[in-house]
Amino acid sequence: MRATSGISTRELAAITARALGADGRPEVIDYLTDAFDKVVNGGVGNDPHYATQLFSTGTVNPLAAARVRGRRVALEEYRNPDNLTLLDARDYAGRNERAINEDRQKGALYALLPAGKERGFRYPKWQFDAEGSRLRAVLEPFVTARVNSWSIHSFMRSKREELDGRSPADVILNSNASLARVVDLALQEVGGEQGAS
Repeated sequence: MRATSGISTRELAAITARALGADGRPEVIDYLTDAFDKVVNGGVGNDPHYATQLFSTGTVNPLAAARVRGRRVALEEYRNPDNLTLLDARDYAGRNERAINEDRQKGALYALLPAGKERGFRYPKWQFDAEGSRLRAVLEPFVTARVNSWSIHSFMRSKREELDGRSPADVILNSNASLARVVDLALQEVGGEQGAS
């Protein structure tokens, strides 16, 4: 994201950190980058005590710093051009918006949404190239367990040894490949998600 003409929010964060005497502290730069991105995009963090959490004792809170990094990575992924707005998904898939929304609500598709937002879903493009029944078979354990879309997306896009270095999305897209191992991995993932809560 460009904060001003010719300078990124990351560069602005590094300059600001240097001016504050926090040069070389990546957690400060991550925090400032996230804050500047929110200002540039008109967004507001969903946690009003963001800075307090990050610097609660005068030192960096590692958990809060990790959350800042996670939010930044999620925002970058959300903005990835391969994650389509509803209108772009409509045009790409040749379907109407209502049908796409209904499929998302039924768990036949998944969509990404930043924390604290209720609108502005982004649909990973690859799933519109998949056979619907194959995608639903893998999504079903996640939908039943009410797993969040970011966990689903991470699962779908991560390459796995158990799939010979392919991602679950790669296997779903190959209509000649067996889905059995992918469904097993999805069930294991759901078991891990439930155990973590």
